Amino acid sequence: MPNLPVNNIKTVLGLLLLISFGMAPAGNRQKAAFKAHYKGLLHYGEAHYGRAANQFEKAHSILPENYTFNLSLALALSRVGRAEEGLGLLQRSGHLLSASDPSYEQKQATAQFIRGMILLHAGRAGQALRPLQLSIDRQQALGDPKKLSIYHNALGYAYLLNQGGSDHGDSLGMHYHVHKQDLMRALAEFDQAVTYDKSNPNALYNYYLVRDTLGLEGMEEYMAGQDSAIVREPGSVPGNTDRTLQFTDYEELVFLLDISGSMVMEKVPCMGSNRFDVMKQTALFVLDSLPPDIQIGLGTVDGDCGTEPHAWDTVGALSRYDMRYRLQFLPPNGTTPLLERLQACPELFSEREGVRKSIFLISDGANICRSGGVDICSWAERLAQRKITINILTFLDAVQSNTNAFAEYGCLAENTGGSILYMDNYRCGYEYFGASLVESEQPRVPNLQKVQCWGPAVKNLWAFSLKE
Repeated sequence: MPNLPVNNIKTVLGLLLLISFGMAPAGNRQKAAFKAHYKGLLHYGEAHYGRAANQFEKAHSILPENYTFNLSLALALSRVGRAEEGLGLLQRSGHLLSASDPSYEQKQATAQFIRGMILLHAGRAGQALRPLQLSIDRQQALGDPKKLSIYHNALGYAYLLNQGGSDHGDSLGMHYHVHKQDLMRALAEFDQAVTYDKSNPNALYNYYLVRDTLGLEGMEEYMAGQDSAIVREPGSVPGNTDRTLQFTDYEELVFLLDISGSMVMEKVPCMGSNRFDVMKQTALFVLDSLPPDIQIGLGTVDGDCGTEPHAWDTVGALSRYDMRYRLQFLPPNGTTPLLERLQACPELFSEREGVRKSIFLISDGANICRSGGVDICSWAERLAQRKITINILTFLDAVQSNTNAFAEYGCLAENTGGSILYMDNYRCGYEYFGASLVESEQPRVPNLQKVQCWGPAVKNLWAFSLKE
């Protein structure tokens, strides 16, 4: 083989990669894309932005029409000095949104937030103000205090960074001036962020730092609240379990519960119980919170490949009393033949058309059965064609070792219009996995010091420096 220039070698390798993806079954390609995207989210959360961008580019190259992948890549590009590319990608992605998408409004709000953060990372804080405010306006109509806290925190940070910089040749080096009115404006946003989510550590830090800077109050209250572990009583549910109720806005709802052995063997440390007990208590909480007109069914993921499930009750077959009894006395059993159960799940719903139907899956593992070569991502698309949505609550930690499971969860939720919650043991609550990229965008105010750069007559002037 003749020697090729490095650029030509890269081109050939890229073509081979594309050809290999093109030859792979559609479901396998989807799973590969979701795996890459999941890895990118983990890298981004750890501030490894170059690695994150590489993984997001891989996911985007496989599924360029996936709107979520476009947003993730656009934001990551701004972190590696390619903000203009990110803004361009964000702009071009608009056509991928459809008003018929059930999460259309949320995606619009998220896109505005992403645009604002890209501009902030590009050093264009003044231009970031409007999209960040628009993200708040849209999110207020949708709810979700946690997102509103994040958005307000970012807007407060943008107000502080919207300053002119200078270098007087002194020890300060390159720095930015902040007037009192800008601090007050930022403080109002941080106050809103804390009001929406008192557990948001970055918003709390920013709020008390600015208050301390203005001489309103020290940071003792903030510091006193740090490092306090959350531990709940055994037999209870996480404090934010009501988030699961967003998975119940359907006319027919099937609980698909993983009762495999791992659910009993693994603990939920902050709850003082095993996953199996917390799952049952959560399912009972949801059951007791459902409106009476929702038709409910029950299926279990258990046994082994090719075996019958322990519970398989069609919607409407059980009264609420009987369903409660079934949930209370479910026994742990076997492994996780998830795909086989999903393939059979449509039979648990009625034949009625135009009815909103959903599977509420609670699990702690990936599928173990290869059912006749059918891919779980492809099967999710078939469920979507039957207007069945899959929402997922998992007890798996969002870590690298669980990439395969989260890739499957991603396919199931994304392809059917559902969402994913996972048990965050640090916060001792159910957190939105799809929002992890947004949750990584929580800037902290740099240290502020009072200065007299403009002479002793200007008393309310502070400065900060941004050092990468």
